[in-house]
Amino acid sequence: MSIAIIGTGWGTRVQIPAFRAAGLDVVALVGRDRAKTERLAQDLKIGFATNDWREVLGRDDVQLVSIITPPNLHREMAIAALEAGKHVLCEKPMAMNVEETQAMVAAAAAQSQSFAIIDHELRFLPSLQQARQHVQSGKLGKLHHLEGFVSNGSRRDPSRPWTWWADATQGGGVLGALGSHMVDTIQFLFGPITAVNGLTHTFIRERPGDHGPQPVTADDFAALQVQLQDAIGTITLSSVAGTNEPTRLTAHFEHGALRIETGRLLLSEGDTFVDATPTDTVDVPAKLDESEFPRGSVYLGHALKRALAGDREALAWAATFADGDRVQRVLDAARRSNETRSGWVEIQQ
Repeated sequence: MSIAIIGTGWGTRVQIPAFRAAGLDVVALVGRDRAKTERLAQDLKIGFATNDWREVLGRDDVQLVSIITPPNLHREMAIAALEAGKHVLCEKPMAMNVEETQAMVAAAAAQSQSFAIIDHELRFLPSLQQARQHVQSGKLGKLHHLEGFVSNGSRRDPSRPWTWWADATQGGGVLGALGSHMVDTIQFLFGPITAVNGLTHTFIRERPGDHGPQPVTADDFAALQVQLQDAIGTITLSSVAGTNEPTRLTAHFEHGALRIETGRLLLSEGDTFVDATPTDTVDVPAKLDESEFPRGSVYLGHALKRALAGDREALAWAATFADGDRVQRVLDAARRSNETRSGWVEIQQ
């Protein structure tokens, strides 16, 4: 069960230790800076390192390619990996726009012997799976409204250096990075978003670059109103907040409410929430126990291990490329709503 990682950020900090904890073998590492990538590979005891991602596609010892790069590179890499006969795990947001995601969906359909999924690892947490079962049981009744909330100060400091995250042409910004997770979670639990009214904003307009200040073109704040089939909701996203608060999604029904907060499941009892988070079913290393995303990556790693051994049902909870396309449609509609100030934009399913 061997994997190549394209990307030396999240890939080295989280995916490599999480996947190794699940029993997977990381055999290759790709990064833009060859010397840095070789140093990281040596430190992490990875046998092959390169700055040319195409080199890993020809390796017989690579079954799956995990793409953790800026979104503007996802389409080319994912399609090439699928055509090379590799399984693909692609970071979110899936791509730059629906035109790109549609090309990726078509490539995945044409290479049906390989699985192609999006790294929405939260779907593999027992808490989200149990939340979905609660919703589908019907005991909570009709969904009325929901609120998604992400508020952190990770980019509040204007002296934080400019990276691709500040560049809209590379797919940077809070709407894609964090909004894609929130949209996927909503659609995973409650069904498709059918219309959106979006607002995005950039508070910090420039950051220090290699040769002086560089303009920030990507959003660091977004607010969305969303319409589901029989419900409404709001999503607020900030990476420049004055405080760091728990990420949460609260859904209110006819007969109660549920909340997902930093990966925990809370259910309402009267006027209060009680913790209903299931017990872990896998061992999560202490260094990865700090937030829901590393924890989800360990669970995802276990599912990938079973899938690579031939059990495709292990990925039944995964976000497919078709799911990623449905998320992208919401993001594109939100941006169109913001750009045109046209209010509600219907989402083509």
